[in-house]
Amino acid sequence: MSAPPIPSLGQIQRDMARQFAEEGFETPMLDARVLVCAATGLSPEALIMRENAKIAPHVQRALENWAAARCTGMPVSRLVGQREFYGLSFDIGSAVLDPRADTEVLVEAALDVAPASARVLDLGTGSGCVLISVLACAPCARGLGVDISAAALRLARRNAHRHKVRARIALRQGHWFSPVQGRFDVIVSNPPYIARAAIDKLAAAVRDHDPRQALDGGPDGLDAYRHICRHAPHYLSRNGHLLVEVGHDQAAPVSALMRAQGFENLRVDQDLAGRARVVRGQIKKSKKGV
Repeated sequence: MSAPPIPSLGQIQRDMARQFAEEGFETPMLDARVLVCAATGLSPEALIMRENAKIAPHVQRALENWAAARCTGMPVSRLVGQREFYGLSFDIGSAVLDPRADTEVLVEAALDVAPASARVLDLGTGSGCVLISVLACAPCARGLGVDISAAALRLARRNAHRHKVRARIALRQGHWFSPVQGRFDVIVSNPPYIARAAIDKLAAAVRDHDPRQALDGGPDGLDAYRHICRHAPHYLSRNGHLLVEVGHDQAAPVSALMRAQGFENLRVDQDLAGRARVVRGQIKKSKKGV
């Protein structure tokens, strides 16, 4: 009995895309292309040029395993260990959130308020995608990223090296402000904001693959905001800004928390779908340090 024919790169990409379409995924061809490129080390352009090339057996096995995992609901970014964010590619892992396009609004807002030589604090930095994106666009800015997870900080450090901002970024392990000293022009955070009882109702790609501690915002989803809004004025420079990502129904309560701590010039930034995504406020007179 003869062995089955070895498929070409183009054929296995089409076969995977068909599988993904049958599973109901929104971007089956894109998912397949990303996986084939990751397995072969080819760019999308090179893949087009070599789509008739026969696939190596070990690459075929890897892609078959990836396709099976994808069909269980595992995100493509989790399979390849990378995610594109704000025009940059970031290494990710099980210790960090999978960065989402909506969070790019937080980067845009930070760049909008940051002075040229800003000091930026990122609370719950995870992969570092927000802080690193800001520093990549603001070559005179410096930043501090804080995370409770040592594994997350290892990823952030690797990403900082990759995008050549390592000399301008410090990374410290701790709970929110606990390892922080000094004052900052801008504080950013994408904190846990899912109400605890709602976590099990999230999409499987989030519920089963993002770290729970990066999702769980307490009984009402606002625990992290209460802590951040209460302490941020002690770490902001005069006229400094606090910017936080929020869930779709949290702009009003988070704005109220900021206002209660003396923040002014409150503003809500929307994502591309028109949903409230970032709340920002300015502290005109910084409070004494803690």
